[in-house]
Amino acid sequence: MEKIIEELLTTDTPWESFKENYYSAQDIRLFCFDNEINNFGMDFTSKQIDKYIVHSFSSLENTLVIDKYNFESYFRKIKVHRCFDFDSNIISYLRNYLVYKQIDPSFKKLLVYLKSSGAQISCSPYILEAGANRHDVDTEFIFESVVSFFAFDKAQSIEEFDSYSFDTIKNDSEIVKNVSRVMQAIKVDVPLLQLPQYHLIYCLLLKIYEINFKSKKSAKNKMLELLECVNKELFAYTENELYIAYLFFDKDERISSFFGGIKETSNNVISKINAMAWDLLHLRNLETQVASRNSESKDVFFHFFCSHDFGINNILNLNPIKRLAIVNNTCYPIRENNITQLEFGVQIIDSLKMYKNYRDENREKVNLKKVSEKYEKSLMEVLEK
Repeated sequence: MEKIIEELLTTDTPWESFKENYYSAQDIRLFCFDNEINNFGMDFTSKQIDKYIVHSFSSLENTLVIDKYNFESYFRKIKVHRCFDFDSNIISYLRNYLVYKQIDPSFKKLLVYLKSSGAQISCSPYILEAGANRHDVDTEFIFESVVSFFAFDKAQSIEEFDSYSFDTIKNDSEIVKNVSRVMQAIKVDVPLLQLPQYHLIYCLLLKIYEINFKSKKSAKNKMLELLECVNKELFAYTENELYIAYLFFDKDERISSFFGGIKETSNNVISKINAMAWDLLHLRNLETQVASRNSESKDVFFHFFCSHDFGINNILNLNPIKRLAIVNNTCYPIRENNITQLEFGVQIIDSLKMYKNYRDENREKVNLKKVSEKYEKSLMEVLEK
C-alpha cells in the first residue's frame, strides 16, 4: 500500500496511475491540487470576508478527486460537504453577540456569509482547547460560549439569531442536549486525552525560540540543532512545522505575522507559545478530520478553518498541500515545500535516515509533557540572562 500511495502522490499522471493500479488503489481517495482539472467546484476556494478568513490547507482552485467512484471519468458530479471549524475568537464573538448584543459590522458580514453558504459548522477546536485548559477558563464563560454556538447553528438566518434572548434560548431542548454533550467533553473527555500532537508542536516551538534567542548561528546551523532535538529527544519528524521553523531562522518576512509577536523582552512568553501551538494543532487537525470523514464515503467532506488571525492564514499559504491520499482514516499529504529541498537537504536526509530506527524505538516511550516542562525551563533561563 505504501508504494502505491507514494506513486499516486508523486506521479505526473495520477489518473492513469490510479486506473492501472485499481485493485491496489481502490480504497484510496486522492485529492490533487496541483493540476489543471477541477471536478470539485469553485465554491470551495478560500474566502476573505472583510477581516476574517475561511481557509483550508490548499487553495482548492484546481482540485481533482480520484477514487473508486469516479476513476473512469473525472466528469462525475461530486457531492461536496463543507464544514467550517471556528477558532476560539469566533466562538467568543458569537457569545458577545448573543449575550450582550455586541456585534462588529465586519463580524456580521462573516456570519451572513456562513449562513448563506449552507455549510456545516463546528466548534471542535474550541472544545479541544477549552477542555485542555479548563482550569484557566471560567466555566460560566465556556457555557455561554457553547450555548451561543449552538444557537447560531440552530438559527435559519442572522435575523433569527439576532432575535434570540440568551436567557430563553439556553433552555431550548435541542440546545440543552447539545450543550450538555459538549460540556461533558470539555470537563471529562478531553482532559483524559494525552494530546501527543499538541505537546509535540509545543515542544518544537519552545525549542525553536530557545535556539533562536541564544544563538548567533546561521539559519542552517540553527536548523541542524533543532533536527538533533527531533532525533534525540522528540523522536518525531513533523515536516511542515520544521519547514516553518527554517523560514523563521532564515528571517523570512512571510512568517513574521505568526512568530513576530514574541521577542526576548516580551511578557507572557510561555502562554503566547502555548496559544501558537494550539493554532498549529488546529491547522493539522484539518487534515485529520478530512481523513476521518472521507474514508468509506462516496460524498466528499472538506474542513476549513475560520479565523481573523492573518498569521494563521499566512502559515496555510506558505506551504499548501499539493496532494493528499486518504485510506483507512489516515491522510498522507505531500506539500509544495519541505526541508529536504533546502540547499543542505542531503545533510538533513542523512541525519533523518541515521536516526530513523532510534526515533521509531523511542516514539511511544517519550513523555512529551515532561519534555515540554524541561524546554520551558531552558527557554526561560535563556530569556533571563
